Amino acid sequence: MESDDVDDLTANTITMLFFTHSVVKLVYFAVRSKLFYRTLAVWNNPNSHPLFAESNARYHQIAVKKMRILLLAVIGTTVLSAISWTTITFIGDSVKKVIDPVTNETTFVEIPRLMIRSWYPFNPSHGIAHILTLVFQFYWLLFCMADANLLDVLFCSWLLFACEQIQHLKNIMKPLMEFSATLDTVVPNSGELFKAGSAEHPRETEPLPPPTPPQGENMLDMDLRGIYSNRTDFTATFRPTAGMTFNGGVGPNGLTKKQEMLVRSAIKYWVERHKHIVRLVTAIGDAYGVALLLHMLCTTITLTLLAYQATKIHGVDTYSASVIGYLLYSLGQVFMLCIFGNRLIEESSSVMEAAYSCHWYDGSEEAKTFVQIVCQQCQKAMSISGAKFFTVSLDLFASVLGAMVTYFMVLVQLK
Repeated sequence: MESDDVDDLTANTITMLFFTHSVVKLVYFAVRSKLFYRTLAVWNNPNSHPLFAESNARYHQIAVKKMRILLLAVIGTTVLSAISWTTITFIGDSVKKVIDPVTNETTFVEIPRLMIRSWYPFNPSHGIAHILTLVFQFYWLLFCMADANLLDVLFCSWLLFACEQIQHLKNIMKPLMEFSATLDTVVPNSGELFKAGSAEHPRETEPLPPPTPPQGENMLDMDLRGIYSNRTDFTATFRPTAGMTFNGGVGPNGLTKKQEMLVRSAIKYWVERHKHIVRLVTAIGDAYGVALLLHMLCTTITLTLLAYQATKIHGVDTYSASVIGYLLYSLGQVFMLCIFGNRLIEESSSVMEAAYSCHWYDGSEEAKTFVQIVCQQCQKAMSISGAKFFTVSLDLFASVLGAMVTYFMVLVQLK
């Protein structure tokens, strides 16, 4: 309808991409709803453990609070954007520029004051037709923006939950080592494994030499035996009776069989909860992968066209306000997705550091093996990809923003 005017064609293309993004997300959710319901099932089915129920409840409450704040912020931004779009429609003259192809004269034609420029089978310039069309367009605008943004909020809420669960696992790592240490009241000495009990290598018959006071300020002269609490820290070996019961069900570490099972199940709880987070992140990636790819394609084209429109800004008017509003809205959507995807990468990559930083050397042999496995499994950070084409992180946002700025600078130089 307005293909002869490049500026109008660009503006209409941006508007079309804006609403295409919302429609595509709704259709995508309807077509692939099975994946979304599977993700909801994984999210709503975590395991629990009585030793860490308080920590789990605390981090669950933190996640819910952050989800609520995010939801309110997005809803407020959506309503504000719809009101701003409607308000700017009534500012300035509602006209469009028309160039006569024969005489090359420029004239301005009055158009209806509506949020969306389109062809209508009736005259929507005045009367009840204008009012009804205006109300319907506001309804269409608000709910299109809300539907697309709420699907993004669902994505970010799942990532928030995963990040808080990782925080929960890092928080219980230290008490987990303390619980596992109760399984070994005798601290094993690996050097004793290779010695036979003989006169040349006595174990329990010879007393330990008394500690000598440090000589001066030299750290090499200090006796490190004061760091350890008792004699068994030096001379004990692995207990051959581990796992056996004594005195009516009480083992050599002073724990009953049920208590031992409870402590051992704590390690299993940590592993199963971490597996649950991995399954959740995988399900989120499967559900949103293609949608993220389509989102980035639409946003990249929109930002490119907005960079072109930004070169046409010559002052503070409705045109500049519209371009800047579109630009901030599109960048805000990408930033919201990227900031939570980046936090998932940071939180999951810090699990290995948390496992190494806890007092694993005071734990049982099972705990030491557990820490080793955790460090091996958590070397690669968890992340969300857009159908394997890109990883959702702040690096993606920086690359999109950098490409748009580069294109804008090129247009300014060519202008």
